[in-house]
Amino acid sequence: MRVKDEGPANSDRVFSVEELRVASMRSVDAFAEALAHKDDARAGEFSKRLRYETLAMLRSYDGWEDDLIAWVARREEAATVETLRSQLNDRLKGQCPEPIAEEPESHLREIARSVMAALDAGNRELALVQANKLHDDALNHHDRGMARVTGILSWIGNRYEAALLEEAMTESMAGDLLGDVSFREQAEALMHYTRVHLHPFELEEDDEKITFTCPVCPSGGRLLQNGQYADSNLGMELQGPRPFTYGRESLPVYCCHEPAIEIASIQKTGVPMFIVEPSDELGVKPCKTYLYKNSAGIPERFYTRLGLEKPSSKPS
Repeated sequence: MRVKDEGPANSDRVFSVEELRVASMRSVDAFAEALAHKDDARAGEFSKRLRYETLAMLRSYDGWEDDLIAWVARREEAATVETLRSQLNDRLKGQCPEPIAEEPESHLREIARSVMAALDAGNRELALVQANKLHDDALNHHDRGMARVTGILSWIGNRYEAALLEEAMTESMAGDLLGDVSFREQAEALMHYTRVHLHPFELEEDDEKITFTCPVCPSGGRLLQNGQYADSNLGMELQGPRPFTYGRESLPVYCCHEPAIEIASIQKTGVPMFIVEPSDELGVKPCKTYLYKNSAGIPERFYTRLGLEKPSSKPS
């Protein structure tokens, strides 16, 4: 994803304080706030935002799992792939939520329709009940999806050398997400991707960047808090130091998809799509994500930790 140059950093802000506040809220909370103010039109907008995010989450995790299984299937016999699926299901019993429905997407769409139907009928109380159900059921699938992906990554990491785990991670993270866009468009896309995890976060804009802070990381951090890494078959760590661990001695395997995205985007455009700075106590202290307004302002250390050199100038 290449971002158009927008000149040197200055005191102008791209987003208002209110825009940042609303963008960082869970959509279900923004929906509830609009209902409390009897602003049904705005509530309808947040209902659509919630539906969009829940379906994006569903497709993201299901697609990630499918890509990783496809990677394994190219290297193993069908019986091994089925054994992997079976072992994963057995190990995750009682450790991650059960499936929300036989057809999750249809299930979530039906609830989303019921939210709008209640809103159109003027029944704000029922609309909020259904919006909370949509959020909670989607979060159920989110947590199941991230646990399953972590289990598959750990299986790959335990079976193959680290370079092949990195290959599988890179393949599953491939894709041009946005193309040539403005800074505002890039920021709004990253806000959307962050809300897809269905937890609140904080946004702060300064002259050079926007900083995303999650009090508790809604994915990798929660996996650690939930004990996912107590069993190496469900949550192994990639050993370093190496680019896929940000140069650290180790990094939880799920978290390694962040450097994978950064490396791929730098190799493609010369600029990281975003920058994650992991905390020194993962799962305890918050990590931060940075989105720089001007690529020239990105500190060199964010390139060198990935084994790359910072370009002398941004590619055209």
